Amino acid sequence: MNIKTIRKTLIGLIVGFWFLILWASKTLLSSDIPVVITPGDTIVFLLCFLVSTAFTVVYIHFTRNGYLHMFLAFPTLLWALSTAQVFSHYFHPYDSFMSVVGLIGSLLMIVWSIIKQKRDQSQLQ
Repeated sequence: MNIKTIRKTLIGLIVGFWFLILWASKTLLSSDIPVVITPGDTIVFLLCFLVSTAFTVVYIHFTRNGYLHMFLAFPTLLWALSTAQVFSHYFHPYDSFMSVVGLIGSLLMIVWSIIKQKRDQSQLQ
């Protein structure tokens, strides 16, 4: 194992853990009964999530064979379950919005990582 592989693995773990923390923060915002999510809470969450997604997409774009989609699989599964729960139980509109944005952002990163990995592998051959 060389230093680049170790570095990519650590970055992947950090990114996966960060998006897990973002999912947990969204879950904590909507855990009160009755759910009271302010527009300010939603804006702060969305800005944090969108900036994180933008940095991750840029990282995927400039890294060869990053395999970041493997580290994002679990947070994306949690976002998908959260989105399904929001739509089946008709939760707070801001909670629904944050869940959908989280799922779309996570899927975007996974799809971009897989496409980039396939493109890098085809260029090596």
